[in-house]
Amino acid sequence: MRGKIIAHFSSVSAVFHTRLASDVRSRLRAWLLTETYALPLDLFRILGGLLCVAYFVSLLLQAKDFSNPDGLLDHVLLQRILWFTRLSLFQPGITLPCLYVLLGLAGVGAWGIVLGYRVRLCAGVLFAIAVSTYRWNFLVIYVDDAFMHLLLFWFMLLPVGKTLRPWELRQGWHACMARWCRVTVAGTVQWCFLANVCLVYLVAGLWKWTSPLWQQGFALYATLRLPIAYAPDFWQPQHLPFLQVMNYLALVVEPLIPILLLCRPGHPGKWCGLLCQLGFHLGILLTLPLPFVNLGLLGTSVLFFRAEICQWLQRRAAHPMVRHQRPRLERAGWLALVFLLVLSLAVARGTPVLGVLYKPAYAFLWGVGIAQEYHLFDWIDNLNYHVTYRVSTQHTDGSTQSLDPTSLFPQSLRAILLQGYVHNVRWMRVPSRHRATLKYSILSRLAQRFCREQTLTTPVTAWARVQRIRPDNVALTQGQEQFLMTFRCAEKRAVVCQNFLGYPPEAGCEPPGLRGFRRQSAPVDSMKPAVHPPPETGEGEDRGERGKDHGID
Repeated sequence: MRGKIIAHFSSVSAVFHTRLASDVRSRLRAWLLTETYALPLDLFRILGGLLCVAYFVSLLLQAKDFSNPDGLLDHVLLQRILWFTRLSLFQPGITLPCLYVLLGLAGVGAWGIVLGYRVRLCAGVLFAIAVSTYRWNFLVIYVDDAFMHLLLFWFMLLPVGKTLRPWELRQGWHACMARWCRVTVAGTVQWCFLANVCLVYLVAGLWKWTSPLWQQGFALYATLRLPIAYAPDFWQPQHLPFLQVMNYLALVVEPLIPILLLCRPGHPGKWCGLLCQLGFHLGILLTLPLPFVNLGLLGTSVLFFRAEICQWLQRRAAHPMVRHQRPRLERAGWLALVFLLVLSLAVARGTPVLGVLYKPAYAFLWGVGIAQEYHLFDWIDNLNYHVTYRVSTQHTDGSTQSLDPTSLFPQSLRAILLQGYVHNVRWMRVPSRHRATLKYSILSRLAQRFCREQTLTTPVTAWARVQRIRPDNVALTQGQEQFLMTFRCAEKRAVVCQNFLGYPPEAGCEPPGLRGFRRQSAPVDSMKPAVHPPPETGEGEDRGERGKDHGID
């Protein structure tokens, strides 16, 4: 009897699981094949296209300092250190005028996306230029670069350009809107794109819970005191209680945003999700210079609210639009599904079982031009730092004159990221044998930039006060000023005469100038290579850096 009962329940269980799997499979197939509204997709196309225009204009404006072969980055050294960055259209020998032409054409080509003209072709060309640019400047890639080339990749797959084309308006605005509101397209790629957006929020939000500083409520304060923040000196210890509340609020809100936005149309929770999304991204926009990723993610709200938008536009229509199911997946749909699967594995670093697959998945994505990392700001425990610079020159009579530190150390976001490598804050993993060479290259090129823009002939010396932002150093009073370098300008060229790394003086350092400088130089123990405060016990040399698989902020 007992054997019969067990056999009966085993057969019931098998039938139940078979029916459940069949039901899930049929629902998933129906969801993937269901058509979607074309109009919200093209609204997003216009918003994303405008972002692309602004992004390539910003790259064009930054080209003199970063993409320029004579700029702050030694691209030959970078490609020697990080060989995988050689997979790029930009190679050593490219000139600044050529870069200006390419980036300028990219900015013009982005209008093709805005207007809906040959969108996939325009996105493909812009994707190749964006990928080449971030690999050319790989040491200073950040989350805006990661988001923008990802957006261009999705524009190559999304079925956009079916509506909101300005040349069709000659038929009349009302006639065009009536027709555009009834256009449907395959929905598979849209669902995959929205799943990618949800993955960003979930991974970034949940991984913050593993950070001790986020758990202690100190991470937001540390983030806003970083040099990359808009006003790092505005936030003081008295603001810490308020920032602790916002810290914990961000921990709760960020992973909830995609869950709320996926509620059924008209659900109150969905509108709460929109308010959370607006508040979350507006808060970042007001405090950190990360406009493209935050505006882009805000723009995805038109896709999450696609049903509400189309219902409002069709409120006077006699017959509501009916969406059908496509008979099979199109090629773009298959590509989107495969990409989403590999991307999910590529951002699974640190998770059980799936974590072992993230390296091959990331390598595959790198081969097609994609660099993604969604562990956003969970690195704040190891990479937080605050720095102030002092720059002065010494005249022949022995008197010293203070100079504006920003004349030597520019304060753009990429420049700050680059200067971090000098202070042992490495956003990308750099092999130990190349670290001193990279630091010297950065200091030398900062001096070269200074001499191209200044007319001083007297020795210039630079000092830095660098310290960690931690709960035991809220007021940032523990740092010690340390010597960086001294150099002279000769015929618009910098000659580095002394540096904390111990490299010998370059040719052109006259003894009289050096003697005048050494009367005010740093004590001997300040000239050791460790400009950054020594790591605490258990904080290894490589814990304060992000590997090549961590391409976004």
